[in-house]
Amino acid sequence: MRRFGKAMAALAVSACTLFGGVATANADENYYEGDLGSTKVGTPAVSDVGAHTANVSFDYQIDPSILPKVQSVCFAVEVMRVTSIKPINLPQFGGNPSHSLTSCSGGTSDGDLTSGSYQSIFGTKTWPVKLDEDVMSYATGQAFQSYDTDMWNHAASGTVQMPVIGLQSNTTYGNTGDLTDRDYTATWVKLLRRSEGVCKLADPTGASFACSNAYDQPVDVRTLYAGMRIVLKDGSAINFGQTAKPISDFTTKAEPTATPAEALPSKTDAKLDVANGHAEPGQTARVYVDNLKAEAKAKADANSLFWNAYIYSEPQALTGPNGSPFVQVQKEASTGKYYFDAVIPAGLPTGEHKISVQDENGTVQAWTPVTVGDAPAPVDKSKLTAAVDAAGKLSEKDYTADSWTPFAKALADAKAVAAKQDASQADVDAAVKALADAQAGLKKAETVPSKPVEPSKPDNGGNNKPSNNNKPANDKPAADDKKSESKNDEQSDLSKTGASVIGVAGILALLAVLAAGLLVVGKSRR
Repeated sequence: MRRFGKAMAALAVSACTLFGGVATANADENYYEGDLGSTKVGTPAVSDVGAHTANVSFDYQIDPSILPKVQSVCFAVEVMRVTSIKPINLPQFGGNPSHSLTSCSGGTSDGDLTSGSYQSIFGTKTWPVKLDEDVMSYATGQAFQSYDTDMWNHAASGTVQMPVIGLQSNTTYGNTGDLTDRDYTATWVKLLRRSEGVCKLADPTGASFACSNAYDQPVDVRTLYAGMRIVLKDGSAINFGQTAKPISDFTTKAEPTATPAEALPSKTDAKLDVANGHAEPGQTARVYVDNLKAEAKAKADANSLFWNAYIYSEPQALTGPNGSPFVQVQKEASTGKYYFDAVIPAGLPTGEHKISVQDENGTVQAWTPVTVGDAPAPVDKSKLTAAVDAAGKLSEKDYTADSWTPFAKALADAKAVAAKQDASQADVDAAVKALADAQAGLKKAETVPSKPVEPSKPDNGGNNKPSNNNKPANDKPAADDKKSESKNDEQSDLSKTGASVIGVAGILALLAVLAAGLLVVGKSRR
């Protein structure tokens, strides 16, 4: 979103140096004195005048011989409206009425305005009007410049749209002065000349003495110009006053009044929505605006859509967070939604209220109910978080495509709700149910059975006798263990063989004894 610029209060007209009775302004020390050629600003037009705002548009052109030398361009609107002057001294001066004090530096960006800075810049104030360092008079009224240093797109020509805020209701703005042969007359020249006139009015003789006894005199001194200040690459500057053109007089609308609650329309094209339908007293509420018409969107995109907002039951005007007596409709960068911010009055009773918004013509654009105070219970997302974590562990390959597709969508939606900071409890509960239903609908994918593996036949050289080695294949004995086992096996074989020999020898011995006995018996019988 492009900010519409900065505003700076002109509290003192003091950039004048006196040389032999001729005062020259020194706001631009490197004042460009070359030929401007076709560099100019077209006649400004005013539109969408409200009670405190107006939109100014104008064409511009930069001469082709100057364009390559340009470093930056600042578009500006200069506003002054003085209603009284208290003269102190009788000014004796000359000068260059086209040399402006608008330098396009300093000031406060629109996004940084506060209620305090808004009043100090745009409110009615009294400031000294100086010639060099000497105070000539005190002026009371408004004086500020609004400018934008980021709007130029390096084009040689184009159209500029500049919103002007800080105007007072039911008030005429424009130009006064007797230098009608010039497009621009510097504000300090106007004030010094009027100070001189008021001082002479206080002293009808016209004597040039101190006017310290003079009193505040009502005056009508107005300045309203649109133009551009061009800084060249060599450091010189084409002054605002060299291009500025007067803006035609216009009068702002009267202070708007709220449409009564009972007269709020039952149906509107635009729709309002407050986050969670809740706002806190003394805090800034963000109000979203849906279904804007194309014309309103274009103005909002140009940061020039200003409306008036109210809160009911008894309607009270809502101010912007920058202290403005209106609200500005803008586009939210992160979402692309249109919205306005408004400060809820600190003393507003808690309970049910309505917020409405009206355009510069007083037409109600939209309204919405809102609960003020008594914040709703905090949203509990613990069940949703647990459900999302559990669902995230499931694998797509385990389920059918037809059942996984709705489950995946429910999971994505649940994650979005879990991440949404302003999600309501109803949103969270609905996401939990939707995810549970989708998960319950998952169907296992059919598994294709694999071909059974036939047991391998033992490879023992055709000998189907079972092996005596029952050790696992991966349990290989160490070399020493093998030797030990081989030795033990040999001893075991030997012991078994020895036992067999002993057995045979015993039988043979018995037979020998029996044979011997038979021989003895046989001999005795003979």
